[in-house]
Amino acid sequence: MTAEPPAALAMVRPAPWSPPATLAMEFVRGPSGRTYLRRQYAAHPFHVCRPFYLAGDPAGMATLYLQSCSGGIFQGDRLSASVVVAEGARAHVTTQASTIVHSMEEGEARCSATLEVRAGALCEYLPDPLILFPRSRLSTTVRIRAHESATVVACESFLLHDPAGRGAAFDHLLSETVAETLAGDTLALDRFEISGGTAQEATPGIMGRYRSLGSLLILHRERPAAVLVETARRALESVAGIYGGASALPGGAGAWVRLLAEDGISLRTGLFQAWAALRLALAGEAPRRRRK
Repeated sequence: MTAEPPAALAMVRPAPWSPPATLAMEFVRGPSGRTYLRRQYAAHPFHVCRPFYLAGDPAGMATLYLQSCSGGIFQGDRLSASVVVAEGARAHVTTQASTIVHSMEEGEARCSATLEVRAGALCEYLPDPLILFPRSRLSTTVRIRAHESATVVACESFLLHDPAGRGAAFDHLLSETVAETLAGDTLALDRFEISGGTAQEATPGIMGRYRSLGSLLILHRERPAAVLVETARRALESVAGIYGGASALPGGAGAWVRLLAEDGISLRTGLFQAWAALRLALAGEAPRRRRK
C-alpha cells in the first residue's frame, strides 16, 4: 500500500477547462506587464502561432496571427472562435491573410466569434477580409462582451470576387455584430442580410458601385463617443475609393464605422487608417502595418 504524498508535495492541477469553440484562447497579463497566451485550443482547420511583441504597440501587447490549413471556408463548415482577454491584458488578434469563402452546391457555412474582454483590458480583433466567391453562402456572428472599463476594437469585412471574371456573384450573406456588457445587457446590435444579385444591382443606398464592405466597432467609455466619431471621420477623409462614415453607439458606449470600397486595396486602407487614428487617440501610439 502506497502512502499519499504530503499535501505540500501534492501536484497542483489546473482547473478543468472545456474549450467552448473550434478555437479558444485566453490572454493574461503577466507580472512584468507583458500579455501572454495562458490557454489555447485549436481544432481543424485552425492553427495558433506564438505571440509577437511589435514596435509601436502599447506596452506589453501581444499580437497573435491565426492560420487555417483548410484553404478557406467550405460548404457545411461550422467554425467558432472564443477569445478571452483577462483583466489588464492587451491583445491584438488578426489573420495571416484574407480567407476565401468557396462556392457551394447546397447549404451554407457559419462562422462565429465571441470576445470576452475584462476590466481594464484592450482587445483588437482585426481579421483580414472574407472573400465571397460565386455561389457562396455565409452567416457570421461576432459577439462582444466587455467590461465598462475595457477597450475593444473589432472588425469584419467582405470582398466580392469572381475568379473567372464572368460577373457571377455570391448567393447570400448574413452578418450580425452584438456588443454586450459582461452581465449580458445589450449595448449595440448591427445586422444586415444581402444577396449577391442585390449587391450587383448597384442600387444607391445599398452597394452602389462598390465591391467590398467593412465595419469597425469601438467600445470605449473613457473618451466621449463624439471624439471617437470625429477621429474616425477625419481618418477616412483622405482615403480614395471609399464611401464611409462613423456614428456614436447608444449610451456613450463607443463608436461604429461602416464603409464601402471600390476594391480590396481601398477597403484595407480605409480600415487601417480608421484603426490607426483611433489607436493613436486611445493609446497614444499609432500602429505600424503588420507584415503578412
